[in-house]
This record gives sequence, C-alpha cells and structure tokens, in this order.
Amino acid sequence: MQTQEVAIKSHVRVVMKSDSELLEEVVITGYGSGQKLGSVVGSVTAVGSEKLEKKPVANVADALQGQVAGLQVFTPSGEPSQSVRMRLRGVSSISSSSEPLFILDGSPISAGTFTALNPNDIESMTVLKDASSTAIYGSRAANGVVILTSKKGKRGSKATINISAQYGVSRMTGDNVEMMNAQQWLNFQEALDPSMKNNAAFQEKKNFYINNGISTDWADIFFGGSAPVQQYDLNVSGGTDAVNYYFAFGHYDADGIMDDSNLRRETLRSNLESNINKWLKAGINLNLSYQKYSTTAFGGSGNSVYNKAYASRVYRPTQTYYEILKDDNGNFLGFGDRLNFFDELGYWNPYYLSEIQPGNNTMARINGNTYVNINPIKGLNIRAAQAMEAFDYRTSGVALPMEPFKDAGTAKESFQRYYAFTYTNTAEYKFTAWDRNHFSFLLGQESIIRKNESFGVSVEGLTDTRLMLMSAGATPKMPSHSKNNTVFNSYFVTGSYNFDEKYYLDATFRRDGSSLFGLNNQWGNFWSAGAMWDLKKEAFLNDVDWLDDLQLKVSYGSVGNSLGLDPYMSFGLIGTGLLYGGTSGTAVANPANPDLTWEVLKSTNVALSTRLFDRVSLDVEYYQRKTEDMLMEIPYSYTTGFSTGWGNVASMVNRGVDITANVDILKNVNGLDWSISANVNYNKNEITELFNGLDEYVLANTGLKLQKGMPYGEYYYVRWAGVDSRDGYNMWYDKNGNLTKNFSDDDAVFTGKQRYAPWSGGFGTRASWKGITVAADFSFMLGQYMVNNERWFTENPTFAAKNNQTTEMLTMWQKPGDITNISCVDSPMQFDTHLLENASFMRLKNLTVSYTFPQRWMKKTGFMENAKVFFVGRNLWTVTKYKGYDPEIDSNIQLGNYPNTKQFSFGVELTF
Repeated sequence: MQTQEVAIKSHVRVVMKSDSELLEEVVITGYGSGQKLGSVVGSVTAVGSEKLEKKPVANVADALQGQVAGLQVFTPSGEPSQSVRMRLRGVSSISSSSEPLFILDGSPISAGTFTALNPNDIESMTVLKDASSTAIYGSRAANGVVILTSKKGKRGSKATINISAQYGVSRMTGDNVEMMNAQQWLNFQEALDPSMKNNAAFQEKKNFYINNGISTDWADIFFGGSAPVQQYDLNVSGGTDAVNYYFAFGHYDADGIMDDSNLRRETLRSNLESNINKWLKAGINLNLSYQKYSTTAFGGSGNSVYNKAYASRVYRPTQTYYEILKDDNGNFLGFGDRLNFFDELGYWNPYYLSEIQPGNNTMARINGNTYVNINPIKGLNIRAAQAMEAFDYRTSGVALPMEPFKDAGTAKESFQRYYAFTYTNTAEYKFTAWDRNHFSFLLGQESIIRKNESFGVSVEGLTDTRLMLMSAGATPKMPSHSKNNTVFNSYFVTGSYNFDEKYYLDATFRRDGSSLFGLNNQWGNFWSAGAMWDLKKEAFLNDVDWLDDLQLKVSYGSVGNSLGLDPYMSFGLIGTGLLYGGTSGTAVANPANPDLTWEVLKSTNVALSTRLFDRVSLDVEYYQRKTEDMLMEIPYSYTTGFSTGWGNVASMVNRGVDITANVDILKNVNGLDWSISANVNYNKNEITELFNGLDEYVLANTGLKLQKGMPYGEYYYVRWAGVDSRDGYNMWYDKNGNLTKNFSDDDAVFTGKQRYAPWSGGFGTRASWKGITVAADFSFMLGQYMVNNERWFTENPTFAAKNNQTTEMLTMWQKPGDITNISCVDSPMQFDTHLLENASFMRLKNLTVSYTFPQRWMKKTGFMENAKVFFVGRNLWTVTKYKGYDPEIDSNIQLGNYPNTKQFSFGVELTF
C-alpha cells in the first residue's frame, strides 16, 4: 500500500491505496514467500498477464516466444492441440530433454498441462535461468525453471465479474514455394521426354487441360480455407478481510486448417485462500479441464502420399479434386462430385480416408494443490503443501468396412492414466537484527510419487458399418499394456542475507534421490551460491540523479537433469516375443547399468542491471553452463548380445550473453504513453568429452556429428558444388576441397551451419492514449538451418515424371552452356548441402489493438466497471528465406509437417 500521512484527530479513517508498482515487482522464485524483483540475487525474468491473456491459441506458452532473453519457444505445427517446445540458454544435453522444469502454483507439472490451462487464468510466468535461482529444484532444474502463477482474488475487495468473448479465424502462415500449374507440368513432361510432342493421346490431354483452364492447386485444396477459433471466459474474484477467491470458467473451440483436426476444451478453476485466524492460513488451487480433439490423419507419416502437407507438393496439378464432367463429344462441362479415388494418381482421397477412419481423443485432467500455513511467531512460516496432477486419456478409432477396407474393418481403443502426488513441507524464518541486517532461512522436504499406466486393444474383421464395437470383430489382436512408477525424495535448505538492502548473499543446498537411476547412484547433491551489490545505494552514487538503479550479480552452482528419461532404463529389462530356434520366448532386452545417474550442469552467471533517467532499463548477463556426466547411448560390441547401452559418458559447454532493454519514450505526454522493449541472446556450445576416449562420433542418418572441440548441432554433410554447365551433372567438393562428380559420404565435413539458432530474441512496442492501446511483439531466431526434405521430391528429375515439381525445375539443365542449379535427368540427387536451408526467421508474433471505454460512461450505467473491445493477431507476418511451409519446426529435417497458422481474432471484455 502507498504510505499516507494524516493529521491526528479523535477519530481517523484512512482508505489505503494499492502501490501497483510494488505489487508488479513481487515474484515467486522458489518454495518460500515472494520477493521484490530488485532483491532477487538470481537471474529471473517475469512476464505479466497482459502478455499472456487473450491470445487465440490453446497453449499459453506460445505467448512466451520472444519475451525472455535466452528462452527459445517453438510452436512447430498448426494442429490446434499442438504443444510447444522450449529451450533455455542453448541445448544442454544430447540424449536427454533440454526442456525446462514447469511449476504451477508451487508444484511441478508436465509439459502437457499447458494445453489444459486457460491463458486468461494465468497471472504471470517467471523464468529462472541461473543456478542461484534454480538450485532449490535440484536434479530437475538443469534446463531452467518456468513458474506459472494463477490469478487470485484480492483480499478486502468487492466481488468483480469479468466476461470476455472472442471470435476469429486461422489461416496458413504462408508458402515460399511455387509449384507448377497444369500447363507448366504438361510442358515439362515434353522437356523430359520429347517424344510426347508427337504422342496424340498426350497432346489431346494437354490441350483439354490448357484450353479449359483445368489446374489443381493442392496447397489451396488442403490449406486454402479459413478455420474458426472462438473463446469465451467468465470469472468472479474478490475477497473479504479473511477470504479471497477466484472462480473461472473457460471455453475454447478451434478447428484446424486441415478439416480433420480440431480441439474443444472446457476449463474450470477455483482458487481460494482463507486466513482462519491470526496464525493459521489455508488455501486450495484447483484446475479442471476436459479436452476433446482430433489430429489430422497421416500427419506423422512423413512422405506418405496421404499426408496432406506432403501430398500438396507431389500431387500432379492435372489430377482434379472433383469429377470432370464432359458431354458426349468430350467437351468440358464443369466439375461434379468430390472424388474419393484419384484414378490418375492411383491414390485414395486423404479426406475420404480420414472420414472412413474417424477417431478422437479425450483428455480429462486435474491440477490442484492445497496448503496449510502456520505462523506461530513473527517471521516464522511453517507450510505443508500437497499437490496432484492427474489425467485420464482415451483415444479411439475405427476403419469402416468400405473401400479400401471392405470386409476388413477395424476398431481400436487405448487408455492411459497418470497421476503424480507432490508433498512439500517447509519452514521459513525471516528476521532483522541490528536494524539493517536481514536474514531469511528455509528448510524443506519434498516427496513426489508418479504412476503411469496404459493399455490398448484392437480387433479386425468388422463387416457392418452399424456394428463397429470391438465385440463384433472376428479377429482380436494382441493387446498392449505398460506401467511404470517413479519416486523422488528430497531435502533442501536455503539461506539469504542482506545488509541494508545493499549487499546480498544467498546459498542453497539440495539432496535428491530418484528411482530413475541406478542403485549405486540414486542420490545426488546440488548447491548454489550467489551475491548481489546494489551500487546505487552507495554514497558515491546515491546523489547521481540520472542513475536510478545499478546492480551487479554473480552466482555459481550445480543442478541436475532427469527430465525426459524413461523409468527402469538402468535395469536389465526382460523382453518378450524374441525368437530362438524358431521358438518364441523371453530374454534380457537391454544391458543393466547400476551406476547410471543424472546429468550435472554447473553454471556460472554474471549480470549487470541498471536504469537510467527513469526511462531506460538495461540488463546484461554472461553465463557459462557445463554439462557433465551427460547421458548417451553407447555403441556396444555385438559379442555382448546388445547393440547399445546407456551411460554417463560425455560433457559439453554452453556460453552466451543475454541482453534485455526497455525504454519509456513517452510517459503521460498529453495522455500518451509509449515504450519499446527488446531482448537478444547469443549462445555457443562445444562438446568437450565423448565416450570411450573418442574424439568424434557420427550420429547415423541425422547429418550431425559429435566431435570434441566442435558445437553440437553443426551439420556434417558433403558440400554440393553446383551443376556442371557442360554436361548437367551434379558436382561436389571432396574433403580436400577438390571438385568431383563421384558422391561419397566419406567427403562429409563440418559446414559451419547450425541446427540450433545461436541468436534469438524479440522486440516490441506498446502505446496507449485515451483508452486506445496498441501493442506489437516480434520474435526472431537467427543462424539456424534445416534440411528441407520436400525438395528431394519436388526438385528431383528422378521424380519429375510422376510427381509435381516446383517452378525451379523449369530451369533444369537441357543443353551444354545452361547455367542452372537443377541437374540433368541422368544425374541422381544426393543428400548434401544444397538441401540445407537457412531457417532463420523474424515474425510478428502478436499484435493487439484495444479500446477501453471511458470511466465516466461506466459510472453512468451504475453496474458496469469496465468495457473493452479488442483485436488480436498472431503470426501475422513472417520474414524467412526458408522454402518450406514454416521455419518454426525445431528439427534437423522437415517433411510433411502440418503448416503453422496465423490468427485474426476480435473480442469484447466486460467487467461488472
């Protein structure tokens, strides 16, 4: 609250006012109480609700892209149910996950929870980067921590009802490739085979298509339309002197740009806190969600002719989507019904196949936590918290007994049930001694129990579309069944000290035990130490008017990585179905490693933060992160009976810089406020150790090679040298840089091109004037490359007679002297650097335009407190040289990926 001074009277009534600036600076960084952002020793970035809410996507994490220096966020697909991928300060592991640890209201959650949360229920997201801020989470925090805090009611405030609704459409982000139309493709067939010029049947067909303007744009067929997106929210919040509450309902409904993908989601949230008496407080946070969704058929099938993203490139433009109608003389009359079978291609219509193979997925999820907080004496808080994450997932599908599955219909059902219980007990004591010495200590214990079980059943031989239950199947198939349990136990302590809010010290120690690892190495110790100096409070800077803030931070510590690892991988598990002498049986399926343990990441962070002229804020951080005991699958001699086994055998280092800047250009100048912000990260990694003393190791079929002293993720390919204008053959460079026309994998070298973007960040601006607010946020990733596997099929003379091709193929070499990048038909294409494309991009991630109606209008209604109308756009503009559908894939290779989407959404928000 703001400090107020009043005259002394016999009766004094003071109405306190919130100090909103102070409230915005408080962040949650660990197990204890919140801290003012300016007093946090560790590297912490907070993103407020204004950046997260009202975004027309199901996943709240999508809004983080470009908001935090060092945090790369990818949404690699246009599927409405698609989850995002995150990576903080580079890739820290080769075989394990590089995904951060996610915490919701104090308890860990899985990444899948993001699609179950309503973005409008999230108050803030805080990203913890360095060891000083993450070591309290021990063995799970090597990749950073992302803390989500849900909205809560304000104690002592009247009940407020907030209603919002928005409706919009999705479209494909764009396409940088021009495919041949029917006339171009038919003319190109004559270039491939000159005899076609004298082929009467071919010429008749060619003239018919060209004269009647018949040409199919398959990208337009599959992705050319718009898909609706709508979202409706209702929440009630408020509080009395003893209780504060927040209740919310959300409905989200989105169709994919592919007609067979969609998502429907309902969410309920209840956050309740109560001061039972002066020393006892209790609360509960509960989120329930139900999702029903379908994913596009064949979407994960790569180069399947029924994968629509792949088919949109290779289907010939002379194959129509609808039946061609002709009169008795063969004259074109128009188009008829949709074709279920494409006779020219010999393929079934992918949409027809998805219609006769309907399937859907349902997910019921609960995330909740309760706590009891005892404050027996001043400064001491004893807290017991219990959290649960659980979901019940079901997927079902059938193949109707129709062509091409006549008399062979199938039905399948699969189930998965997961739960995780987290029990956390802490005691935190804060006190001040000798006026200016401030201490804080926290002691804690935590246990996590997880259980995951799934099974699936299917039948064949269904013959009647009216009887598609599995009980009607003639032939049951072997069911699948799996289960696993995981247990974590932890003890931790953290302490902090500051003198006069000028000199800060903190230290953390945590001991973790995990059932994920070998019996000889199940316990590990993790720690950190950090210091901060607030130079502005020194006498020699205190009177410098233009310097508002200046802080120097240093931290070092170790954290672990146990994310993305399978339970029991340290044990020699038994596999079934193995054959010996023609008889099935069981055998040890993988080698045991009782010494297997987590990866350890040792992190150093140095940061300088300042604010100048009460307008310019600047944060610069340098970090080094060394991963030791890195998990890798090691090749074994076949004499052991195994091809590979897991071990802690490698090391790598990430070094980089985070820079964040904010400038308030105008501050209430005739009612106008205008600010800009930007952040950038540069990261470089280096492999420092491999297994068995090796200096190098090639990752088969990836185009990547591991080598000491080199970055992980630098492509290792044969260098393409172009097309010889004399004979039209492809040329390459050998290892020594000499030209050759004989392709050999032995000539592969490091290309200097990275699979992981070394540069990333974002920038944005926000302006408001008399109720009108405009905010734009851009994100970028620079220096990343990706193999565009589509071009193997669409710029390849080998496939030109069967598949459609890009218009680049019209420049194919045909005679000596032709200067081109497309070889002659007789020169086979190879996987080399010519398929390696620059996948750097910059995109307008979010654009928001809103108008808040004047308060004097609201007062006249007598019941309405606020009213706003708004427009939100997502992925509206993308700049990239990449020739695929979208560069935001986060993969070394792209083929058949569901194109990303842009959204246009209009909405209204009312507060009562």
